[in-house]
Amino acid sequence: MTPLETYLHGIAERSDSYFQAHLAREDLVRVRKLAEMAAAIGDPEKLRHDALYIGWTPGDLRTIELKDQLLPLIDAFHAAAASPADEVVEQRIMDRWKAFHEARIRVLIHCL
Repeated sequence: MTPLETYLHGIAERSDSYFQAHLAREDLVRVRKLAEMAAAIGDPEKLRHDALYIGWTPGDLRTIELKDQLLPLIDAFHAAAASPADEVVEQRIMDRWKAFHEARIRVLIHCL
């Protein structure tokens, strides 16, 4: 398991918030899909295009609002596919995940 998967799994298993636990479980699926896509798609521009809409928000209706945070995350996954088990790349993924997650929560709160 990658550090991000471990982090999300911990939230899914231990969070007292149903919303946080549910979102973490969904995120695990998305993160694994993104990792698979990054391993299969060598072209970074194609990966950016294909990975942008894999369900980051419900129905991807608000995903475009997160493009500025998502593209660096996708790029970090591309770098991880090229050099697996690189601690610097894994830390970059974690940092970019946190930036994406914070922005997404702000977007999702406006949906309530």
